[in-house]
Amino acid sequence: MLPLQQAYEVQHSILEYLKATFSFKDKSVHEAFYKFVTDAEDGIFKGPYVSLKLPFVKATDDELIPLQIAPDFPPYDHQFKAFKRLTTQDNHKPQSTLVTTGTSSGKTECFLYPILDHCYKNIDRKGIKVIILYPMNALATDQAKRLAETIWGDERLNGKITAGLFIGEGKDKKKFPKEMGENHIIENRDTIIENPPDIVLTNFKMLDYALLRNNFHNLWTYNLEDPSLLQFLVLDELHTYDGAQGTDVANLIRRLKLKLGIPKGQVCAVGTSATMGSGENSIQLLTEDAEKVFGETFDKEAIITENRVLVDDFFELDDDALEKYIPRQIGLLESRLRENETYANYISRQKRLWQMPESLDELQLGEELKKLKLMKDLISLTSTRIIKLDLLLLKLADINPEFKRLAEWDAENELSPREEVINSLLALISEAKIGTTKKFPFLYLQIQLWIRELSGVLREINELPKFTWKDKVGDKYEPKALPSYYCRECGASGWLGVKDDNKNHFFHDPNQVYEYFFSNHKNIYFINTANHKHIEEYEPNNQINDWMHVADMSLHEMKVNTRSE
Repeated sequence: MLPLQQAYEVQHSILEYLKATFSFKDKSVHEAFYKFVTDAEDGIFKGPYVSLKLPFVKATDDELIPLQIAPDFPPYDHQFKAFKRLTTQDNHKPQSTLVTTGTSSGKTECFLYPILDHCYKNIDRKGIKVIILYPMNALATDQAKRLAETIWGDERLNGKITAGLFIGEGKDKKKFPKEMGENHIIENRDTIIENPPDIVLTNFKMLDYALLRNNFHNLWTYNLEDPSLLQFLVLDELHTYDGAQGTDVANLIRRLKLKLGIPKGQVCAVGTSATMGSGENSIQLLTEDAEKVFGETFDKEAIITENRVLVDDFFELDDDALEKYIPRQIGLLESRLRENETYANYISRQKRLWQMPESLDELQLGEELKKLKLMKDLISLTSTRIIKLDLLLLKLADINPEFKRLAEWDAENELSPREEVINSLLALISEAKIGTTKKFPFLYLQIQLWIRELSGVLREINELPKFTWKDKVGDKYEPKALPSYYCRECGASGWLGVKDDNKNHFFHDPNQVYEYFFSNHKNIYFINTANHKHIEEYEPNNQINDWMHVADMSLHEMKVNTRSE
């Protein structure tokens, strides 16, 4: 994976799409538009931004996992903390928990092993013991596969513990499995209803149907007989349940408890999210919201956050012992991605660029990267925040003298040597791995590219074409800007305006212009300067003739008519 290269390819593809879509007839307008959208500060693209997250701290070897059904890999510190709160071993009552750790942090495993352990402990009791709610069917399907693989790979669970995917499909007996498999759980709806599984993966709409519809009544047969059966209720992506949807889910959970006769405090509520607000009271607010949704109590220790390795602990060598090597500019020219080059060949060339043996495997590559001083400097700038690439290059030059010696720009070869160095390093970081029994990413690398919506673009009312964003337009006494129209048939363009019959000026509110345009209002105007042909000069079959109301005005008239009363 070449993350930085992919970000630039996305940006290039979007620009090519825009050029194919908007080909303005007026050359000056065309140039002004594309100068605007590609502007480094005010264009439609923001970034790329770089973030490198260090690995999560692992639980110490002397800490015993309080589960019979436990992972076969050393758990992270936050996973171990979740295991201790959610275990039902030794008559421990599981405690409601919120797991708020980053992407790819193993949030699912935090509750997966405790609920499987609980089901194994109660293997002789039939009925639903765990309900996991997902906001999207795609998430439920993805997690169902992981659950199936875990159950299938453990002989203590295989053939004894069942799980069902109850998401609104599952009628076709040939298409949807009626039994557990190596990479799937039970998906046939009739089978799930007639033989309720230990674990149900569903969404809030299907759970609502399951509580209301008579033909789903058998799903709750064993739970109605034994109200203590249901012990875990999990909401994945908890942050999505806000506003009206949060209220709906909160009421749904209360109806579930009412139907099954479950008292407050019986069910262990578990929420997971990679998103948590900032601020002094963020934890308190998150806890209060979770209590409103679940109707359960969360204590002060309920929120489990991530714990990452510190920069100095990650690098085994002191700064003075780290290699200060930086590739030479001539090497950077040779290392750039070539047309139709394979990923493996590109990575091999990057290893040579950094004077590493090409035979290094993923794990060895990570160890070699940890010997570079530039690598440590890069992580120190990106491990605690996301930073824009151009700012990152400047800050690296400030703290790394060898990097600063590289030219900021090579005009002859049209490249930034500093950026090429980071591009190469990020590609190697993406390739590298760490771990023993199970491989993990060497670092958690994210490249973000933000793209603004074109719906916010306005064209200033000036003699020379100039575009701006509607959130940058001044008050009503400053120069005006209006939404711009564009004709796909002929390439003509101008302004969209609204002028009531009894007014002598155009309204400056873009939202009103859009409202009138999409409602095909009679008071919508298509405005040009005097340099454009009159509407009657266009071909009769031109799309412009479909417009209801066109004003072909001079620039002077426009200035007069757009002044505020």
